[in-house]
Amino acid sequence: MTAIAERYAELRQQMDQRMLAADPKRVVLLGQALEQLGRPEQHYQVLHIAGTNGKGSTGAFIAQALRNAGYHVGHFASPAIGSDLQQTQLDGSAITATAYVALLEATMARLQLPIAAFSAFEWDVLVTLQWYALQGAQWVVLEAGLGGATDATNAILPPKAAIFTHIALDHMAILGPTVAAIAHNKAQIIKPNTTVFIAPHQAPAAKAALLAQAAKYAAPVIDASTLTLTPIRYSLSETRAVLADGTLVRVKMLGGYQLDNARTALAVGDWLIQQGVLADRRPLLAALATVQLPGRLQAYGEDPWVFLDAGHNPDAFPQVVQTLRGLLPKGGRLLVVAGFLADKDTTTLAAELASVDAVWVTTPTHPTRALPGAKLQQAVPNSILAADVHAGLAAAEAQARANDVILVAGSFYLIGELL
Repeated sequence: MTAIAERYAELRQQMDQRMLAADPKRVVLLGQALEQLGRPEQHYQVLHIAGTNGKGSTGAFIAQALRNAGYHVGHFASPAIGSDLQQTQLDGSAITATAYVALLEATMARLQLPIAAFSAFEWDVLVTLQWYALQGAQWVVLEAGLGGATDATNAILPPKAAIFTHIALDHMAILGPTVAAIAHNKAQIIKPNTTVFIAPHQAPAAKAALLAQAAKYAAPVIDASTLTLTPIRYSLSETRAVLADGTLVRVKMLGGYQLDNARTALAVGDWLIQQGVLADRRPLLAALATVQLPGRLQAYGEDPWVFLDAGHNPDAFPQVVQTLRGLLPKGGRLLVVAGFLADKDTTTLAAELASVDAVWVTTPTHPTRALPGAKLQQAVPNSILAADVHAGLAAAEAQARANDVILVAGSFYLIGELL
């Protein structure tokens, strides 16, 4: 390990690893820090994204479209698969440990604060926003980490747009017990002079909460459900669909829910055309046809087909299973290797696992939040306990027959072990 890698690892180890997204005072403190740092987010246009599922895909579509059009584009997305440095991307490349360490140490000195003053995620936000300014980013797609109101990313000044992907039940202990409460929390990223985008198929209670917050600031609202995108062909390699004007849209990322993410991205793209930022839809259509995020129904192998997916909550995981069921070749079975964190709704997840043809369960590599594979095995009848994800995948591949499809699913930490 190099000296800079050692220093980076040392600094991360010293950081507060807790999730502090339930405390509104944290956002105030971060806002004060950003003021002292000269409000780096004023140097570029911010598209702020919140939602339960679909943030990563929608953000990646938009970021790649802007890159295709020639802009320097930052994309902050969490959690990362692999190094935490991968959260902070500019033009497709992650911040280096050298740049992160230099900026972090300079920030602590400038703020005259110890490393214990902020959590790891809060420091990531402070470093990221400054790095984008220093690197000359023109647009930044900024994903909220958890919720909206009390998320560290909400310390920014009003963004150009607030984009809401599908909102469902997750992190209820922090965000609230109902979809309405969760949507109200996420809606707080709406600020004055911000255009609001709402993804298709929102629950009525979620949509009402978003519209109420938008009305508070007289913010214009664009509902992506008004954009028609009709699927014409599903396959294990891509989905094809057509817009109302007959334009062919190819989406590399699989799943009907990715068409909803594509519709949201297209709605943002049309708005960017109206703003004179994009000349036409071509940069976005190219992005939809090429973007593939790690761990989002990512093809990992063929013969048999192996897919990786980090859908880890009761909204995302059943959709992934349903998507692959619909794509199974004739006579094929769906074999699943799974592992989750303990703070998820494991009862619902286990019920979905029980519906597939064969299941291997294991424990993700998280030091404090992993659900033991043995405990998940008790909840899933006829499941097989594997020592780790590698052993589970090897066992599934050994049992796979022609036309079978294997899904490795659950926590980002589980998928990260393979990637």
